[in-house]
Amino acid sequence: MSEKLDTRESFKRRFLVWLVPTIVVFLQRIIGLTSRKVELGKEHFNSLYPLKKPFILCVWHTNVLYSPYLNKNRKLAVLISESKDGDFITGVVHRFGNGSIRGSSSKGGSKALKAMIVHLRKNLPAAFTPDGPRGPAWIVQPGVIAAAQVSQVPILPFHYECTKQWIAEKSWDKHRIPKPFTTFVISYGEPIMVPRDLDEAGFERERLKVEKAMLENKNRAEQKAEELRSKSSRSTRSELNPETRS
Repeated sequence: MSEKLDTRESFKRRFLVWLVPTIVVFLQRIIGLTSRKVELGKEHFNSLYPLKKPFILCVWHTNVLYSPYLNKNRKLAVLISESKDGDFITGVVHRFGNGSIRGSSSKGGSKALKAMIVHLRKNLPAAFTPDGPRGPAWIVQPGVIAAAQVSQVPILPFHYECTKQWIAEKSWDKHRIPKPFTTFVISYGEPIMVPRDLDEAGFERERLKVEKAMLENKNRAEQKAEELRSKSSRSTRSELNPETRS
């Protein structure tokens, strides 16, 4: 009897792991079709990807939902936790034409981190959520620094904000959920090289440097999204009140 229950639960799990990413990808494509993009710092991305240079796309966990859509078909290897939630994220990532490496980057010698370094040394890009999978939010963990240090591949900060979005205030990462007919403000920071030879104090300095750059990039996207919202609001008020036009 217990064997039948286990088989049933296993089938149910496999079905959900197929179904949930399928629905998520469909909804993301629909919202994407109704939206537009504004890109900041695209020259930083263009200095690497079109020239087939490897890099580590560094994405705050708050951007996990739509980052696979915004970076589709780039052959990124995304570091994803081995949790049950990670199974769903993996399904979404694969459907958008990227790969995955399962595991944690919290320990410099972890199997997943070593696999990521091997991938980067093949001149292929990778993606980390440096504050994932459990936070604290917007604090860079050491794994991404170790990967950049050993592989000698630059870290590229990435962040998106939307002019129309829900923010999951009760979630630890304040997750961004785009609404239909939004504008994605996508911001890239300057590539950051981490020196190979670092002592403990130097490693911490580099970690803080990357964290600062990530936060500045996040703030840049937020400010631009707010600017676009304000501009749209003024335009709407002007249309409703013709007398206010200059």
